[in-house]
Amino acid sequence: MLQIENTLNPYYDPDENAYRIKISILGNGRVGKTSLCSSLETGIIPQTYDMTVGVDIATTQFFIDAQTKVRLILWDLAGQQHFDSVRPAFYKGAKVAIIVFDLQNRGTFYDVPAWIRELNINAPGVPFILVGNKKDLKNREVSTEEALALAKKYNAMYFETSAKTGENVQNVFRYAAVIALQGTTVAF
Repeated sequence: MLQIENTLNPYYDPDENAYRIKISILGNGRVGKTSLCSSLETGIIPQTYDMTVGVDIATTQFFIDAQTKVRLILWDLAGQQHFDSVRPAFYKGAKVAIIVFDLQNRGTFYDVPAWIRELNINAPGVPFILVGNKKDLKNREVSTEEALALAKKYNAMYFETSAKTGENVQNVFRYAAVIALQGTTVAF
């Protein structure tokens, strides 16, 4: 069972009998942030690309163990540069962040430190998870070793996912919930 140190956790909603956790999902456009959210929520990902305008907000709930129910509020932030000026307001209240890059696009990997800086400026102290998405596709440009080294540099957990197949998607969000509830990075 998950040990939550503060039983009077302010994120607990007795009406839902669940912990409410806001997660900010960051990364360049077209890395699969919206697809990860869709994969978690419905198991189905969009077949066409529709750019996120500003932010998309979704909720989903599940048990992270036999007794701990969470309701995740997923804030899928637009990654295109022309949304830089509106994104800061969307970080408020986040308990954890997920920074996503595309394993097939080295440029999105190189931009991860900029996303970390933006997170630290707008939500100081909020822990994050690094996610390499599109694991199911060929022509990979970023190795697991490179991504693990970057995650280690920032003391973050790293996952490789496929929104298309669902591989590791639930594990990412489950780990995010655990981090938020325990307030730190934990072994999973």
